[in-house]
Amino acid sequence: MTAYEFSPTARFFAKLISFIFHPLFIGVMLMYYLVYLHPTYFLAVSDRGKFFRFMTFVVNNFVFPSLVVLLLRGLGFSNSLQLRTTRERVVPYVASIVFFFWTWYVFRNQPDIPQIVIDMCQGMFFSACISLILNNFFKISMHGVGVGGMLGVLLITLNEGEAYSALPLAIVLLITGFVISSRKIITDHTWFEIIAGFIVGWLMQVIAYWI
Repeated sequence: MTAYEFSPTARFFAKLISFIFHPLFIGVMLMYYLVYLHPTYFLAVSDRGKFFRFMTFVVNNFVFPSLVVLLLRGLGFSNSLQLRTTRERVVPYVASIVFFFWTWYVFRNQPDIPQIVIDMCQGMFFSACISLILNNFFKISMHGVGVGGMLGVLLITLNEGEAYSALPLAIVLLITGFVISSRKIITDHTWFEIIAGFIVGWLMQVIAYWI
């Protein structure tokens, strides 16, 4: 089925889902889940401590990368905020690598940060590095990387014996299906680019967890 066969309504909801679950938003959602919704990982941390750590993540992994994209658009180095070409994605990838590494480095030196958060940040750093390399050959789906990483983190919490993670995992599986389908409806990517992104995001989280 080609892009023009989808109805305007389907394309509208596909774009909406793609926006809501933008890769940078997914990282914030995961951090919010681990800090505020999961019952054990930050159990011994005060509300102020939770807020400080959450905002550290948001500033480094969402605000700064977003500012880089906006700056590139404002200076005319990219034609749109969607970064439709591989060339437009190079600088944002490099910036994300720097910011993701810094977040991981800061968190790994704080004793009250749960290991799963440190591993998640390391996995995001690995994913950005691999995505930059693969970007030289094809336009890997950043949304695919995002939902793959999200699923990887939830599977890791389940592997650690956290029964509470079963329902969130089911929700993430639904989100993954919606996002992957939406990216194909919009036709920004081929199936290969979407699945490759998903595998990279998932695999890098698993590697970060096991090393």
